[in-house]
Amino acid sequence: MRGNMKRAILLQTLNLTKSKETALDSFLNSCLQLANSLFEQKKDCRTFMQFHRKVYLASKANTSLGSQTICDIERFVFRAKNGSKAITPKFNVPRNCGTFNAAKTFFVKFTIAPRKQIPIPILKNRNFQRFQSLFINGWQCKTFGLTFSKQIVAYLSEEEVALPQRKNILGIDCNSKSFAVSVITPEGKILKQSYFGKDIWHKRRKIFERKSKLQSLADKGSGRAIKSIKYLKRSERNFVKNRLGEVVREITNMALGYDADIAIEDLKRFNPKGKRFNKEVMRIPFYKFRILLAGRCFDKGITLNIVDSWHTSKWCSHCGALANGHSSSNYSLFKCKCGQIVNSDRKASLAIAIKSLLERSNQVFNQPDFFQISNRQVPVNELMRRNDEIVSNGAVHLEHSPSESQRL
Repeated sequence: MRGNMKRAILLQTLNLTKSKETALDSFLNSCLQLANSLFEQKKDCRTFMQFHRKVYLASKANTSLGSQTICDIERFVFRAKNGSKAITPKFNVPRNCGTFNAAKTFFVKFTIAPRKQIPIPILKNRNFQRFQSLFINGWQCKTFGLTFSKQIVAYLSEEEVALPQRKNILGIDCNSKSFAVSVITPEGKILKQSYFGKDIWHKRRKIFERKSKLQSLADKGSGRAIKSIKYLKRSERNFVKNRLGEVVREITNMALGYDADIAIEDLKRFNPKGKRFNKEVMRIPFYKFRILLAGRCFDKGITLNIVDSWHTSKWCSHCGALANGHSSSNYSLFKCKCGQIVNSDRKASLAIAIKSLLERSNQVFNQPDFFQISNRQVPVNELMRRNDEIVSNGAVHLEHSPSESQRL
């Protein structure tokens, strides 16, 4: 596993003087005004460089902001879809930002304008202790951000290294109601199957019902109902975030207990597609779960394998053939022509674990013609999927993709 692991830690400032608060407020307001003024000018620009050439000189002449701050605002505007009510300018070390200690106080120094620097003292709370511990353990912090509430965001990164391969594989299937996991050995023996996070779906369903009732009152002008909706949204967001962290901790502890690497589908971030879609599908934020899982795996020295999601829900673990997937009578069941009827989520987690296991086997043997045959003459360890995704005789034939075809 190689790449860069990134984290952001919010550092709280303490006892800012009135002059510093005034200067920071003026700086943040200037950044926000510049950002909102640039939104209308990016319509005809297809690339960032076109946008940068179009607006940079005028922005530099009309504001007292530094060049790097202007470029950071341009990137924010180019990526954003609409105007913003707040913005977090970023400062790079050592170009327009730095840190130092004085009189047992840690300071972050920002250059908010050419030849104008402001040192900001940082409160030494738990977040600061976490920031220091990561920094001591080899993490680098080359960028700081300044929020509209005048708090500091420290952006840390560390290069990931290749980890030793663990014996077994733990596969995770993410769905709208829970996380299904399966632990298998290299020989294909199932060691453990379980579910996590079922309470997230039930809790959010109750919150949705409560919010719909309050919304009907809010539409009639009830100020109390509006406040209650805001409180419910905040409590729901906090509950989901905390519960996802607990689920990630439980899954990684299980992986360590079974000496297993973790495999998960290639989950993508997608935009909401309507109220009904959000209620039914997005009750568990898959992408946020993947980010939390990657960070916890990095901390505990567990390899996180990202596998292709091709046909994980349609593959039969008994005969290796492709079925229609979910049963027509019960969506939670998988039904195959060979007679196998199993829980679809548990079977999908098993398919993900097998994909990761077969990728590992292919790396070891490095033989593209090495394969096994199940009792229905289905290749079980071909790792490549053809471009046209040909399915012959109801069996999975892969090219450039992990295989789901293996009988246990």
